[in-house]
Amino acid sequence: MEIAVRRETRLVVVDMAGEIDVNAAARIRDALGDLTKAASPQVLVNLSRATYIDSSGLGVLMAARKDALKGGGRFVLCGMTTDVRMVFELTRLMKFFEIYDDEATARARLS
Repeated sequence: MEIAVRRETRLVVVDMAGEIDVNAAARIRDALGDLTKAASPQVLVNLSRATYIDSSGLGVLMAARKDALKGGGRFVLCGMTTDVRMVFELTRLMKFFEIYDDEATARARLS
């Protein structure tokens, strides 16, 4: 699992690559924790290079979303691969997230 954080003026983009699973959950939680607890966080998670997600990964993303919304911000996902999207659909979590096909579209919606 690789996590890269790009901080911009009004937005933080988090790129995730590899498997978002129980082994990576603590690292993801740490990476997202400070970002989503800031005042009015605008967090965009790019999943275009994520190959897999399990329930631990879903839980971390749900918790980060909750923190961002609590702080008056937004937590947006983009670029889901087919396998990752299928897990979100099967667990019926799609309805809880703002999800866009690619980063450019997500950025446009966040501005």
